[in-house]
Amino acid sequence: MENKRISVIVFSKGRPMQLHAYLESLLRYSDAVPEEITVLCCETEGIRYDKVMAQFPQAVWKKEEHFEKDLKDAVAAAGEYIMFGCDDVVFTHPFSLREAAAYLGSHDKVFGFSMRLGHNIAPYPADAVYEGSVMQWNWEHASQQHYNYPWELDCTLYRKEDVTRLIGEEEKVIKNPNYLEAVINADNKSEKLPRKYLASYKEKGCAVVITVNRVQDSYQNGFDDSMMTDIYSLDKLYNDEGNTLDLDRIAAQENHVVHVGAEYFLLRKARKGYSTKLVWKKKVKAAGKAVSKFPVKCYHYVERRLYRCGVFERKLSILNTKKTLRLLLGTDKSFVRIGESEIQIMQGKTVPSQHFDPKLARRLRKILRAEADNLLVGIPYYYVYPREKLTPYMEIRSLSIADQRRFLFRHGRKDVQYIDAGFTQAYHLYDDYNFDRHFKMAARLLADKDVTVICGEGTLDRLGYRLLDRCRSVEYQYAPGVDAFSAYPSILRKALRIDRSRTVCVALGPTAKPLVYDLHRRGYQAWDIGHLLKDYDTYRKQKPRTEAEIIQFYMPD
Repeated sequence: MENKRISVIVFSKGRPMQLHAYLESLLRYSDAVPEEITVLCCETEGIRYDKVMAQFPQAVWKKEEHFEKDLKDAVAAAGEYIMFGCDDVVFTHPFSLREAAAYLGSHDKVFGFSMRLGHNIAPYPADAVYEGSVMQWNWEHASQQHYNYPWELDCTLYRKEDVTRLIGEEEKVIKNPNYLEAVINADNKSEKLPRKYLASYKEKGCAVVITVNRVQDSYQNGFDDSMMTDIYSLDKLYNDEGNTLDLDRIAAQENHVVHVGAEYFLLRKARKGYSTKLVWKKKVKAAGKAVSKFPVKCYHYVERRLYRCGVFERKLSILNTKKTLRLLLGTDKSFVRIGESEIQIMQGKTVPSQHFDPKLARRLRKILRAEADNLLVGIPYYYVYPREKLTPYMEIRSLSIADQRRFLFRHGRKDVQYIDAGFTQAYHLYDDYNFDRHFKMAARLLADKDVTVICGEGTLDRLGYRLLDRCRSVEYQYAPGVDAFSAYPSILRKALRIDRSRTVCVALGPTAKPLVYDLHRRGYQAWDIGHLLKDYDTYRKQKPRTEAEIIQFYMPD
């Protein structure tokens, strides 16, 4: 083995089953060896990594304590070439890290060698050049998705010297893999990356990114209709029931995109010595479950048809996105927004940014039916009014939220004019919309105001385009980005020190709702701005709005 020439650094958080698939498929399909692999593992309460560690004992296992320091230590100890990895990647076809390293060594202008790209990921650059089984292209000139994205953490091999330089030049704290990926963005990539070419195998990408896993409880995908894919359910499937991902069946799938979904999340059950009698009992039990679910499926079918036909439009009154912004521009009222995460908490569920708290659930129910003067309450317009030209993923979502719709019909007020809660994420909702006009109106909303923003620490650090630049002055107060409600008394006390002449803008997940409500009652103009600032930044960068990108957008920072 070439000593310390190639290293793989893989990041994992709360997903031992997927990490097992990453490691198993990497060792099956590549010439990597376990000693070359370092796993930076971020512990999550209730998630067990002992089994996967025992399965791959020769890998270097590092419990994350301080991400940036741990990352720099791993890079310093790495070989001449480094491939980063994330635990939702599965390798599907043979590749050679040593061949890729040799190619980089002989092609000084090539920044990275991608294992996920190839002719199956179309469209690919028409002006790519070929050398044997390898294709090379200028990422700076490429317009095709993924081919113009030189820095990613899925499965591209880079030179250690380039990685070390990029990490060393970063001025902001690198708190997690998202922050690491964000050291290169649309605004700085041409300046920071002097090597203007990428390479990959020509015929086929050798990996897929399976986005089906629901580390969160919001934004379910189709797979969740049949089984739970939250990290705790998958931990049980892996650690207690012996399930792993079926690499053979996954590799047999034909993929034409990098990020894939439910159809790739294929489990292989651990073999058990069932008798014929037990097998038949199991089949009968499964058939009984299918019959019991039939009425539910019928209900959802009818509910979707009624939604599409506009039958629910009489249930609640909600201003559309454009009218919502017009109303806000003409008033000094406060506003608060109730969306999917808040509905799920009111239903007794946990969401990515907030564990269920009965006190928070009670407060949200009260806010949904609030009668406070000068306080506008928002719920999603598209929940009730079928909209054309939603993004494809949100179109699917609009048809799969029957429970949330029913909850709003039961608990919302029919005598209230609601605003659209979705105006803060229009770019991710609508496929075809006048975004230029929309964000000009949003900018007017903030123009010449003295604003204090209350948000999670680091939430806004990576924004390249800042809607807040329209304000006369901006101050910040920081709170926990996750489970903020557990610190609510101290958050409120600190917020009440803000001068009442300032507009308070809160981006704090479900906790923003009671905070805005309480500040409003104490004489503040307070706005629950949610994802508005991120949405504007994403629009200006013209990021793609694929299913994977939208899911990532809504995940906690």
